Amino acid sequence: MQICFQGAAKEVGRSSILIKGDKNILLDHGLKPLPKGVEFPLPIKEKVDAAFISHGHLDHLGAIPLIKTKTYGTEITSHLIRLLLTDTIKIAKQDGYFLGFDEEDVKYVSKNYQPIDYNEEIEIGNTVIKPIDAGHIPGSCMFLIENSLRLLYTGDFKLSDTRLVKGADVKEEADVLVMESTYSDKEHPDRLKEEAKFIDFINETLDNDGVMLLPAFAISRTQEILLILNEYGIKTPIFVDGMATYATEIINAYPELQKNYNSLKKAMQRLDIRYVEPPQRKKIIKEPCIIIAGSGMLEGGTMLEYVKRLHNKDNCSIAFTGFQVPGTAGYNLLKTGKIQIDGKELRVQASVKKFDFSSHASRSELFELVKKVNPQKIFCIHGEKTEEFANELQEIGFNAFAPENSCYDIDL
Repeated sequence: MQICFQGAAKEVGRSSILIKGDKNILLDHGLKPLPKGVEFPLPIKEKVDAAFISHGHLDHLGAIPLIKTKTYGTEITSHLIRLLLTDTIKIAKQDGYFLGFDEEDVKYVSKNYQPIDYNEEIEIGNTVIKPIDAGHIPGSCMFLIENSLRLLYTGDFKLSDTRLVKGADVKEEADVLVMESTYSDKEHPDRLKEEAKFIDFINETLDNDGVMLLPAFAISRTQEILLILNEYGIKTPIFVDGMATYATEIINAYPELQKNYNSLKKAMQRLDIRYVEPPQRKKIIKEPCIIIAGSGMLEGGTMLEYVKRLHNKDNCSIAFTGFQVPGTAGYNLLKTGKIQIDGKELRVQASVKKFDFSSHASRSELFELVKKVNPQKIFCIHGEKTEEFANELQEIGFNAFAPENSCYDIDL
């Protein structure tokens, strides 16, 4: 067996791994957004016999239309693929560049998509692939691949529960572990304490008759926030705008994938969540309220319209709920208090804070998974400090390695 890292080695983004055997099996094929355009994985010259998508995030699926083959993943992921790819094509057209695929290619992916269930065994040649719940977002998978050896690819995962989904319960051991290491150098804060700080910030804003802006990732983070707001009994108008409305409807259609069956729809009914149409945007900000919209890093999206109108209101607030990639508008706003919108630099007088509601494994969870799987070899990917993480694993007795974007023989 040979493993080729087409992306995500010593980087976060464009995850893509090709397993070469009697059949060539692709694990994810994502993209990395750039300030102008996107970065795809390394080109694949070999025929791909099957592709498996771990979950519905662009950095794991955004390049899949470039591969003409049968694609496997959970049913909910097929809907998220269509949503994300359609939006990506729209953004590319607005920004004046061609992605390398269009709507017809997205239709091809949908037509050749095979929904699979957790723990279902799929045979591709002499290889058996089993999806395992990864605990990252609804429908997210790890893949256990069995041929001459057992290889576990984690995709993105989390062992502890969030309000939206249960954490991964990994029982399988494997010879080889290919694992994300996004937060190999960081422990996430105590979830309940972070929620309490978040709610205090929201209440302070509302008490000052301000509008609370929550830039959020459309898939999973928006829904997690809604469950938090419900848990703390927030009583104010709450609006969801942009692509988050479609993502919320998709996740609501799969109540069995939620930690508590149908919890999202029940929370939305109790909170009286309202979706926003474009003509309503000017009106809703005239009274105190909460607005959840994309993008999570303020790199475009409907949230920019609200920031543009409210940036100079010191009784309003902006709360980030996820990681801000260096160089993005969200990152720069946190560092400088300024943001560029429509070519103008705006000094933001609204209060700005960041909170950590990550759906990725923390540092201790990464080590916990390694001990559970007990592999003979570990490839550390999908992180900015993969070499440091591999060195730490070596110090406690594991054969760990931070690969380049290249091919490797698996020699145990």
